[in-house]
Amino acid sequence: MAELQEVQITEEKPLLPGQTPEVAKEAELAARILLDRGQTHSVETPYGSVTFTVYGTPKPKRPAILTYHDVGLNYKTCFQPLFQFGDMQEIIQNFVRVHVDAPGMEEGAPVFPVGYQYPSLDQLADTIPCILQYLK
Repeated sequence: MAELQEVQITEEKPLLPGQTPEVAKEAELAARILLDRGQTHSVETPYGSVTFTVYGTPKPKRPAILTYHDVGLNYKTCFQPLFQFGDMQEIIQNFVRVHVDAPGMEEGAPVFPVGYQYPSLDQLADTIPCILQYLK
């Protein structure tokens, strides 16, 4: 039977020791994106309180990405897989994102009282200018 021989393996791109500044900067950016929990806000509208979460820092002369989830979802269940996808990272680092939750769809939302009239789709759309005004 042949004897096992010890082999030295050196990494071409070490993970930590001797990282180049560019690699360290990319790793820091990736960690910031993954750890960013966003800032959650609530604003009163003519149709009730609307919760939205802002991710990222506004950049001069760059528009924001505003999302509004689908029926029965919230921003996390609807958009989190999209924005965690690897190819979206360049977009995430260059644009601020505003995720709007329809009334009662945010995590931990209370049950609506008996007789509550849920806003129509047009009324839900009318809440967006209130959010934009709040954000200036």
